[in-house]
Amino acid sequence: MKKPFYFLPTLLGLALSALIAGCGAPAADSPAKAAYLTVTDAADRKVVLTARPRRIVSLSPSYLGMIEAVGGSLAGRASSKVGTVPAVFADVPEVGLVYNINMEALVALKPDLVLAGRNQHDKFVPLMESNGIKVIELDAKTYDEVRQTVALLGRIYGKEEAAAAENALLDKEIAAVKAKLPKDKKTRIVIMHATASAVTVEGSRSVAGCAAELLGLQNVAAEALGGRADKTPYSMESLVAQDPDLIFITSMGKPAEIQNRLRMDFRDNPAWNSLRAVQAGRVYVLPEDLFLLNPGLRYPQAVEHMAKIVYPEAF
Repeated sequence: MKKPFYFLPTLLGLALSALIAGCGAPAADSPAKAAYLTVTDAADRKVVLTARPRRIVSLSPSYLGMIEAVGGSLAGRASSKVGTVPAVFADVPEVGLVYNINMEALVALKPDLVLAGRNQHDKFVPLMESNGIKVIELDAKTYDEVRQTVALLGRIYGKEEAAAAENALLDKEIAAVKAKLPKDKKTRIVIMHATASAVTVEGSRSVAGCAAELLGLQNVAAEALGGRADKTPYSMESLVAQDPDLIFITSMGKPAEIQNRLRMDFRDNPAWNSLRAVQAGRVYVLPEDLFLLNPGLRYPQAVEHMAKIVYPEAF
């Protein structure tokens, strides 16, 4: 009598074993899961986010409006004496002032991403990284940098369409201001930044300097800087030689101290009083909320504010 043939069940058993093995852990040489987002930030640091961050802390009030615009949320934020906080973030826990971050409070929030300002928060980056916190440093002084920051926030929060819509709106508002400007008119300006200890002139890398550039104004200090920096020590001799049509002043510090600094450096100086802008009363102090901290989504307002001063007849 011929013996039964058992080869088929054996093959089925082997196939089942292979299938079960295939549902287990991947082989050692299987490709790793792709990162959610890889960013080279403003400090030229490569930051890899393995998953979409859920607990984000912002260390600058300048980013809050942009975060709100893309539909983002926050686990914490820095506080500031300048600027306003969107109502949606009013009750978000604070982690100290912009220039004096409370690291203990920040770490306690267990963030999976911190949005920091380049130069402002460089000293805190190693401390955050030592606590396993991812950090992206941002630089949003110029209008182009604001647009880039909005786009990046859209990628971080997975809200690219909202970010693109916000940037389109910003462009439209800037274009509307520029459309009102007189044609073929070149106003020569200088932007001076005063603190209690020093006075500098600003180039196109500052907020006021960028606004002036968007308006097509001729910033005599920007020409001297060549776009390499946002501020440089001023020279009264150069200022007299350039004799701008209009002077803007930005300031940081206590008003009484700033006024005293200006009085010592400018108002009692015969060279200063010889300037056409001074004699014509065309010296203007720019508001802190639009020109000291980055205005973020209020950039069009900053540009319009400056435009109204230079060309009041157009508005």
